[in-house]
Amino acid sequence: MTVLPRLTSVALLLFATCFSSLAQNTFTDSEASDVKAFLHDNFNGKKDCIVIGLIDEHGSQVFGGGSLDNGTTNLVNGDSVFLIGSITKTLTALLLQDMADRGEVKLDGLVALYLPKRVKMPMHGGKQITLLNLATHTAGFPHDADNMTGKDWQEQFETYTADKMYAYLSKFNLSRDPGSEYEYSNFGAVLLGHVLSLRAGTNFESLLLDRICRPLRMDHTRISLTAEMESHLAMGHRDSGEPYPPAKLDLYAPAGGVHSTANDLLKYLSAQAGLTRSSLTPSIEKTHVIRYKDAHGYPGGTETNYYGNIAMPWMQRGDPSPAGMDLLGHAGGAGSYHGWVGFDMQQRRGVVALTTSSRFSIEDVGQAALRRKGLRDNIIEISPEIVGIGAALKLDDSDHRLHITSILAHSPASQAGLLAGVIIDRIDGIPTASKSLVECVTLIRGQAGTKVRLELITGDGSKTNTMEITRGKLQVAKR
Repeated sequence: MTVLPRLTSVALLLFATCFSSLAQNTFTDSEASDVKAFLHDNFNGKKDCIVIGLIDEHGSQVFGGGSLDNGTTNLVNGDSVFLIGSITKTLTALLLQDMADRGEVKLDGLVALYLPKRVKMPMHGGKQITLLNLATHTAGFPHDADNMTGKDWQEQFETYTADKMYAYLSKFNLSRDPGSEYEYSNFGAVLLGHVLSLRAGTNFESLLLDRICRPLRMDHTRISLTAEMESHLAMGHRDSGEPYPPAKLDLYAPAGGVHSTANDLLKYLSAQAGLTRSSLTPSIEKTHVIRYKDAHGYPGGTETNYYGNIAMPWMQRGDPSPAGMDLLGHAGGAGSYHGWVGFDMQQRRGVVALTTSSRFSIEDVGQAALRRKGLRDNIIEISPEIVGIGAALKLDDSDHRLHITSILAHSPASQAGLLAGVIIDRIDGIPTASKSLVECVTLIRGQAGTKVRLELITGDGSKTNTMEITRGKLQVAKR
């Protein structure tokens, strides 16, 4: 008489356990409602826009807010097109792994073997740069080459040529052995995409479409926009509110020149998280292997600026993955376009976040959603006024220079003697000319008591100065 009740209790316990596990691996209705509320509160009636996509074993959900502001009546949704910036680097690295798996190249193959003989590749300690070094940002190259020319960052990137790259390589001196240290480099990704295209005998876009987009059915992911994609393009904006179309990159495309949609990137994340399988699955899994750890992050930054554990080139940014999660992600930004994609290999979930807004850190938005943190409670709007030292900043539309427009009284900037009207040329040695306002804010932000070094130019360009300022606690952001 006691057997049936005992079996029933066990069955109920097993059902409850399975249900709990299933719920953990899917986005809940309350999480989706939180995303919608965040978008409603912050983007309704705005000219900028945002799209957030969620995917798990039950399928995908996409939420949009704001306006495309592109002259059409199309809504902000999963088909809206954004420049995805450095998220492109994950595609470039996957191309390398796919070509290696096909036997077309070797991960440890020397880059010099694939370039014209007139190009002199730099070496250090008798070691040469490999393709894997480029894909993992361990070649020893800086963020960008120093022979870029143009009136602003966009012209510098759009007009960079293979001849300029070859000239830079031939004169560049490595300061350490390739493979010995991680240092994030746009230039390295550009070189990698260029070399892979040369090896395949085609251009980078054709290689991308053939090897990645078609197998994963990413039909609206490409460098050159189709007419249909143009009609769904989310228009970027300058600080003045004027339209700011995406940069048209050529040689620099492998580092940040791909356009895509939330729907396409959710297909990409589905493949990354193991929800769907394809001919690329073995190559995808190999790009998840952790190979390096970033030991310094942004110069002068704090642990929150570290890139963390580095795969190829996926990152485990910020805090360690919460218990029961195994997270990888990558951010991207170019002009007023910002994006982040991330996935949980353990729970098999993914998040896409794309925006034309500089009012929020899109990586913070995406990470919060993936880590199951409420957006309304955890995402702080970035104020353009105060950035941790008490200076109001603005990127001038005409020269794309970072100008100080005012100084907060009794702030660290005021106490250090920093004056309005000055241009910040470099932050801890990093040029501001190629950065967005959000990126500049990130460089200056940090823990109270740490120092940031600013290289300054007077408004008329007549004088230069370097100043170290100790960061202070400023109550300037709003939730």
